[in-house]
Amino acid sequence: MKKDVDQLIVKDLRQFDFLARKVWPKIRGFFKNVIAERCDRCVISSRVPYVTLTNGVCNLCTEHDALQNQAETQWQGKYLDHQRHELDGLLKEYQGKARGRWDAVVLFSGGKDSVYMLSRIRRDYPKLRVLLMTWNNGFYSKIALDATKRIAAKLDLDHITFSPSSTLYKTLYRYTLQNVGNKGSYQTVDRLDGTLNQFLGFHFAHENDIPLVLAGVDFAQELIMQFHSHYEMPYEDMCSRTILDRMERRSGFKIKDIFSSEDQKLFWDGTGKDRDRIPRYILPFVAWRPDKAEIQKELSQQNLLPKRDSSPILTNNQVLTIMTAIDFQTIGYCSFEPEFSEMIRYRENDPVYWRNIFEFAEFATRKNLLQKRVCAKVLKKLDLSPESVGLAVSA
Repeated sequence: MKKDVDQLIVKDLRQFDFLARKVWPKIRGFFKNVIAERCDRCVISSRVPYVTLTNGVCNLCTEHDALQNQAETQWQGKYLDHQRHELDGLLKEYQGKARGRWDAVVLFSGGKDSVYMLSRIRRDYPKLRVLLMTWNNGFYSKIALDATKRIAAKLDLDHITFSPSSTLYKTLYRYTLQNVGNKGSYQTVDRLDGTLNQFLGFHFAHENDIPLVLAGVDFAQELIMQFHSHYEMPYEDMCSRTILDRMERRSGFKIKDIFSSEDQKLFWDGTGKDRDRIPRYILPFVAWRPDKAEIQKELSQQNLLPKRDSSPILTNNQVLTIMTAIDFQTIGYCSFEPEFSEMIRYRENDPVYWRNIFEFAEFATRKNLLQKRVCAKVLKKLDLSPESVGLAVSA
């Protein structure tokens, strides 16, 4: 039965993706009173509290432009060149040098960013012994899961799919979805979910003497994570409770209030661990800064991820639909928009695609279409009702 539900969710998401990209652009003009105004350039919603629009352009784009003078651009270019040189040296240094079987754990979601990162790593650092690590938490995209297995087999790489106890992520989603509040789902549900995924990679690397953990975190996400625009998490953070404390502070949740004492151990605390075995957390995207065209070109040339399966709508967590609906209904905009709009300003995201996705998601939420289709199926898997997470669904 579960597989049938997951397949139905895939079908619904394919339909949503098609309608957003192909149909919505032709009919959006009829529904201007339903959706918010958006910046003509970065597509951020005017309902984001600190956003104002002037002649169709938001204050964030104006501020961004003001910083892009010649001197600043030259400095940024030199800084990026320095980071790329450093990262290149680091990855070459670790090739074949680990004490165990693998030099690096690649956190491999099956989305286009992680596939691009893997393809580039394999091309440029063929002697780096990598282990692909994927999570199957019961709410993972079926398309992405299938992609990870197929790509790992095609590249003949070691691959593990980590399936934690069935209650771990279900407990996480049930609690956080019912306590989103005015913070939005990005800082609450996604904060715990994404951080736990990283922590599981840290634990596996530590236990197996793997010195590097590589993740396809982009530049805008890194800014939010506050690594100071650098491709590596500060090592002192890895050796302490800093990451866990930051997660709890920003989300407003304490793990002791949500999880059993056994499950709490899965949340990384480097205090007291052997520093020689604590891995380095590396974010190649922050140094590489590939644009959307470069990523798509790599995926096409290597024939790793079909374009029809590369949409983040299809490869992301099923719970994302509920998070989106809660956001539009509670705070008026999707709490992921600031990050994605920042990526658009740095030319790392497609403004046309994301305008269509965000506008159609807002329309579908306000018309109760999203809640009645995908959200209803995922909520049922969580043993939750729309009302329990604050979603009012009219008849």
